[in-house]
Amino acid sequence: MLHAFRMQVARGVRRLSTDDTDQVTTLLEQLGYPQEGTDIAGRMRSWVDHPDGGAFVWDERGRLLGVIAAHIIPSFEKDGSWLRIVALAVDDSARGRGIGTSLVAAAETFGLMRGCQSVEVTSLRTRDGAHAFYKALGYQDRSDAAGRFLRQLP
Repeated sequence: MLHAFRMQVARGVRRLSTDDTDQVTTLLEQLGYPQEGTDIAGRMRSWVDHPDGGAFVWDERGRLLGVIAAHIIPSFEKDGSWLRIVALAVDDSARGRGIGTSLVAAAETFGLMRGCQSVEVTSLRTRDGAHAFYKALGYQDRSDAAGRFLRQLP
């Protein structure tokens, strides 16, 4: 069953392939994440190969217009797992066409198939458009209920 899921997921949506690295680089750079000097090819390989990672692209006749990556995280304090969307990028020229919605649906389906009970996504406070997008999909901003703390490791 997993092999069939790795190919075409829905119209326009398919699993990420290592052949997608150059186009994913462009999408991430449009989102504000420079990739020069990074090991993006290695990261793409790890996402393609990771059993708990789901990465999908919107492919329009060989041109990638969007990418999403999500990871399943087992709960420690209770039964079950949850899904964390770690990246979503849609080409600037293709926004508003439902591509992001389809990619989120693919990630959510991946999570549901693996027993996830909820989905989490974070977004910089400056990304008002992204916040409106997630709210329109039924996501709730819970930042007032929990803090997010980050520390760089040496």
